[in-house]
Amino acid sequence: MCGIGGGISFSSTVFDSPDQRKAFAEPMQYRGPDAEGHWDSPSEGSAPSISLLHKRLSIIDLSEGGNQPMHSVSGRSHIVLNGEIYNYQALKAELSDYPFQSHSDTEVLLAGYEAWGLPTLLQKVKGMFAIALYDRQNQTLYLARDPFGKKPLYYLHRGDQLYFSSDLRSFNTLPFTYTPDLHSIGYYFQELSSPRNHTPWQEIKKLPKGHWAAFSVQGLDVQPYFQINFQVDPTLNYQDALDQTDALLTQAVERRLVADVSIGALLSGGIDSSLVVAKMAQVSSQPVNTYSVGFSEAAFNELPHAKQVAEKYGTNHTELMVSYEDMESAQELIWEYGEPFADLSMVPTYLVSKAVGKNHKVLLGGDGGDELFAGYYIHHLVAKLMKFKGLAFLQPLVKQLGRFSNLYQVQFLNTVLTAAREPSYKLLHRKMGIMPGQLALMMPDSQAAIQAADQEHQAVWEAFGNFKGDTMQQVISSTLHTRLVNDYLVKVDRASMYCSIEMRSPFMDVDLAHFAATLPTAYNTTPHGAKSLLRELSKKYLPTSLTSREKQGFSVPAQEWLKHELSSLWQETVLGGRQTLVPMNYEAVEAYYQDHHQGKGDHTLGLWALYAFHIWAQRQN
Repeated sequence: MCGIGGGISFSSTVFDSPDQRKAFAEPMQYRGPDAEGHWDSPSEGSAPSISLLHKRLSIIDLSEGGNQPMHSVSGRSHIVLNGEIYNYQALKAELSDYPFQSHSDTEVLLAGYEAWGLPTLLQKVKGMFAIALYDRQNQTLYLARDPFGKKPLYYLHRGDQLYFSSDLRSFNTLPFTYTPDLHSIGYYFQELSSPRNHTPWQEIKKLPKGHWAAFSVQGLDVQPYFQINFQVDPTLNYQDALDQTDALLTQAVERRLVADVSIGALLSGGIDSSLVVAKMAQVSSQPVNTYSVGFSEAAFNELPHAKQVAEKYGTNHTELMVSYEDMESAQELIWEYGEPFADLSMVPTYLVSKAVGKNHKVLLGGDGGDELFAGYYIHHLVAKLMKFKGLAFLQPLVKQLGRFSNLYQVQFLNTVLTAAREPSYKLLHRKMGIMPGQLALMMPDSQAAIQAADQEHQAVWEAFGNFKGDTMQQVISSTLHTRLVNDYLVKVDRASMYCSIEMRSPFMDVDLAHFAATLPTAYNTTPHGAKSLLRELSKKYLPTSLTSREKQGFSVPAQEWLKHELSSLWQETVLGGRQTLVPMNYEAVEAYYQDHHQGKGDHTLGLWALYAFHIWAQRQN
């Protein structure tokens, strides 16, 4: 795991000086504290100027032979890699004619590129990665990003120049000015993160997940190479589905134990991370090292559940407690994300990564299980929607009934029937941050910001949810392009890399994901409710008290903290500091805060989004 950066120019040098090159790489220091390197090739004749930068976190082949940038034996290809290639040993066996000089997975990519070309190589690779590779023969810089978007890759394209980096802040060191992207910023305020390939700057983009790009004198070409085909296998019976999920999860965990350093596991107390720990214990010869985060507030504390798993598998278990003081000291963590980001669980994720960093460089977690196996509230809602969609005409009557009854069943049925009457893409709205109507009061002059979430989700649905299949498959497919890549994977990557920790996610395995896409919806939603198949599998490995408990998100009890302990800090940062990057009506912002402070509404996530944005924006001024 590392940080990569650099650029290519057909008309000038990439960096004006060694100091500028160093400054460009500096924001990536925590991604790679073990070694650093660069390779510069000046423009000669028609050849462009090239610069490749690398910050290394040593995981595989700890010797100097694994340092980067790395060059092929032929001298044709030059590469920097952020990530890990889990099947590099199998690929290396296919490339036995290549005279390897190291035991690094990075060199396998060089050999594979020269043997097969980039598109074929990307189909063979199993891992998480962001790659930059320069081919001297065709004078082309290639970029590639893993299928799920675990590793970040930003780029700036200006005429015959292209810059790239693992960290958005690298571009602040270039002598360019950037324009705020109000679509991205508006989406952030509503959904807590930037959407898909957008950043808060119009000029800087993210390479989309599962894509590769080629930049040459002809310009920039971006192409997809990975997409999950959601098509039910009608021949798959339930027991076979259970057995294959079991086997594929075991395989995914085994792949992610490939390392030349020690490995730990994040144990939240939920089914997904607990299954990962169970599988690690199953295939490991040594006790698993597990880490859990808890709170003094009982409603948010999962430590007792995590401890049951730790005791069952005899792990070396460490528990951590989070308090409001940790939130007070989160300013540098917020800045380390490089772009506005407001998922509150970033703080406990960072704290557990920090604890792991004292003993390990690699941490396994449970991200992706809910997305692939229908584990969220939205999936429960969609399952009922599919059942009752034909009764949508009853929604006005049920809504009237809801005014006289607070019964959960009545309120939930109204929610289901309301969804049945709306366009399907609205199912992607999480409604977690600032609602569009409220944002219109805060940013009255920016329709781009106000409409951002609605427009983005409609575009995602049309691109990834508008296929022949049931509504559940469409939602799962679209969710991979919204909350997972925009929020959850960003949260884990930045928080862990700030501690120089590599986070691996067995559920984000291409073979497991392809198989999950063939499951009939009924296997995930009945008879055990949401995430039915994984719950049934968990009975084989976990205590009964865990397999039957309702899902509890990895959340933070900040609602009361923002009213009391964090009140002064929030007001000083947002109302006192303000910012000038985007116009905001601060009277509306203050009214929003007072509404929360007085208990008239719960605006916890919206207030944290405002807080995090101001910390980020004030450093741009």
